[in-house]
Amino acid sequence: MPIAPPSLRPRLPDTPGGDRPETATQRLSWVVQMHYRMRTAAFGMLFLAVCLHARVEAVSASIWLFLGVLLIVYPHLQFRRARSSSAPLDTEMHNLSADSLLLGMAAAALGFPLWITFSSLLGTLSNNTANKGWPGVAETLLAFSTGALIGGLVWGFRLVPGNDLPTTLLCIVCLTAYLVAMGHIAFTRIQRLRDTREALQQRERDLLAANDALQRNLQAIDALQAQLREQAIRDPLTGLYNRRYLDATLQRELARSQRDDQPLALILMDLDHFKRVNDTYGHQAGDAVLLQLARLLTEMARAGDVASRHGGEEFLLLMPTMSLATARERAEALRHAFGSRGIPFGGLTLHATLSIGIAACPDHGNTAEDLFRHADRSLYQAKHGGRNRVEG
Repeated sequence: MPIAPPSLRPRLPDTPGGDRPETATQRLSWVVQMHYRMRTAAFGMLFLAVCLHARVEAVSASIWLFLGVLLIVYPHLQFRRARSSSAPLDTEMHNLSADSLLLGMAAAALGFPLWITFSSLLGTLSNNTANKGWPGVAETLLAFSTGALIGGLVWGFRLVPGNDLPTTLLCIVCLTAYLVAMGHIAFTRIQRLRDTREALQQRERDLLAANDALQRNLQAIDALQAQLREQAIRDPLTGLYNRRYLDATLQRELARSQRDDQPLALILMDLDHFKRVNDTYGHQAGDAVLLQLARLLTEMARAGDVASRHGGEEFLLLMPTMSLATARERAEALRHAFGSRGIPFGGLTLHATLSIGIAACPDHGNTAEDLFRHADRSLYQAKHGGRNRVEG
């Protein structure tokens, strides 16, 4: 009689949609145990069919002994052998071949009764095919034929194909039960495979969603880091670069100026009477003046220029590749533009002026200290020379 095939590989979790996949040991153990149960039941039903057949056909004591050991004891021995093996699944595949051989011997010993032989051959053939594929067909036919030859040599070759009605009906019932059981096992495994596949697909969707969320978080972090880096080098009120950024940039531009033998100019400017604006109109008015100057610097600066708030009411414009003469012209244009620009505040229009000191490289030095010293001295001269003027 047949034995049901093992699980569809790969082995699925124990429960449909289960979260934890089985280990290799658990998977092999399931196959061996399932075969043990099906082999015990199928061989037991075959033994009943033999008993019914023996009512009408005499069976010798040696055949009874062989059939008793094969159909009652043999399933337990094979299970013990597979369970104790270091490779249970491989051992169980060998057991299937042994089933075909021994069932062929049993069929020959009984004289090849039609339904018993047919049920035994169909069962072991379908079982080997389910477990081994097409090679299992040839292997089963060879093993069954070899077993039939051995049985014929041991108990003599005879052909008694007839079966009485009870034996035939029992074989039909047992074969039907086997096919239904095998179909149910296949359905269960396919259903569990489908459930597991759907669970894996859901996990994949969840993972993709989590990955998308992670990417968004990383982008947000990158944007925040960029914002923080930008804030670290910007003046919070005017949005211009701060002194720390200017100091680092000035060192780079000086090195480039000397390497490329190009001039560099620096304009240092200070708002005239800024304290008076704060005292008269308040600090918000002073902020409005600072913002107006920052906007003007941004408008008039070239792409490579660096406009910064140097501190308080002092601003600085760094102009690479600009000569001292051109810097004076730019400074005068800047002073004039700011002085003529009205600054709206609270219904009023304020006006302010600039005092500007200029320094250039290499005219006034080649270091940042030299340039700042000369620009600061020039700014001092502009302040004490009447304000609203350019010196340097």
